[in-house]
Amino acid sequence: MTSLKKNRLGPVLAVIVVSFAIAGPAQSFAQNNAQPSLNDASANGTLAVFRDFSKYPPESKPLNTSNWDLLHPWATDTSLLPMVPQQIMRQVDSLRASGLPEEEVLRAVPIPSSLPKYQFEMNKTILAGVHDEDELRARLTVTPASASSLPLRIHVARAEIIGDSDFGSPNLGTAPFSCEANAPVCTFQWKAPSTQKQFWGALLLEVTVTIEGAADEFVVRQPFYSSPMTAGRFTGSFQEKIENGSLVIAAGVEVQRRMACFVSANLFSADKEVPTHHVERRMIVDPSMKTIEFNFFGKIFRDFGNEGVFRLQDLKAQCENLAYPPEWFLDSIAHQAELQDFQDHPPATREPSRIYFQYNNFTYTTRRYPNNIFTDQEWQSPERTRKLEALKKAEAELNNPAMEERKRQLRQQPK
Repeated sequence: MTSLKKNRLGPVLAVIVVSFAIAGPAQSFAQNNAQPSLNDASANGTLAVFRDFSKYPPESKPLNTSNWDLLHPWATDTSLLPMVPQQIMRQVDSLRASGLPEEEVLRAVPIPSSLPKYQFEMNKTILAGVHDEDELRARLTVTPASASSLPLRIHVARAEIIGDSDFGSPNLGTAPFSCEANAPVCTFQWKAPSTQKQFWGALLLEVTVTIEGAADEFVVRQPFYSSPMTAGRFTGSFQEKIENGSLVIAAGVEVQRRMACFVSANLFSADKEVPTHHVERRMIVDPSMKTIEFNFFGKIFRDFGNEGVFRLQDLKAQCENLAYPPEWFLDSIAHQAELQDFQDHPPATREPSRIYFQYNNFTYTTRRYPNNIFTDQEWQSPERTRKLEALKKAEAELNNPAMEERKRQLRQQPK
């Protein structure tokens, strides 16, 4: 029994580290200083990885230029995709509508191996509000199936916006566009004309294209999210302070209703023009709130040698459109019974799952700070202490000479 328990400690160590890592808002932050090797699966290596990862709080992590998604919070990188003829897409859509599983749909409809390709370059993939600065601009480029082929000549037959499936995927009208004269490139624009619910949710820009020399039309689609009504807004007012060796910036807010939200911001070194911190808070916002605080952890400044003037930017709040109290969402374990009952008896009508604070491009520049004003202490919490103690105990058991002797005996036993 004892040896079995000890042999299971290796997987337990890995689970402890992974469970802590996924609890944070941003999970991969390359750092400039030397890091413990992720390939070291020993007890010592696991403890070192966990200690290093958890020395910063889950809500405040280092940020650098490799974290593309965090540095572009309103946009999503798009891919080069094959253009499928409309006749084939009709077959695919019909089989999907019949309830056939996706893998069977793909087996049932043969798709040509050589197809032209397309890609949308997006200025943003999340629209939050109905203002001029919250307009979608999507640049479509079509390329031949082979790099050696001649450039294609295209014509846009239709460009439409398709609404969210929760509202029955309605056609929301056309998207204005313009095409370049001597290139297979077209640009589309759209913004929500009002705050009506039909313009809310996961929308599609659906473009029907013809290619000179091709017999069929092609339909290309680009998803984006529209939140014409908003959960609140940042006001553009800011206050700063040093608290417990960390930089705390309070951003002014106006909140429409009580909701569970993910609120985030980035900090840059204004002197070096490089990112330093990403903060993301999982919290309940309320109309009584006047500010939301962002805590940029002090040890990150110390570890990366950042000092001087800093710039707050990329303010964003994504809120959950819930039909139940936000406390249930933030603590699903404590409210497991209520959530199960809700799943068993869902509301008759459905709505999109997300609503955003109004889009903004606010920035705030801080005072000048020397590096030594920030704390060099690691983040501490009861949970971190408990997990560190558990890893240390496991390390001690795995390094116990009695266990090594038991392993040696097991290896010597005849097979």
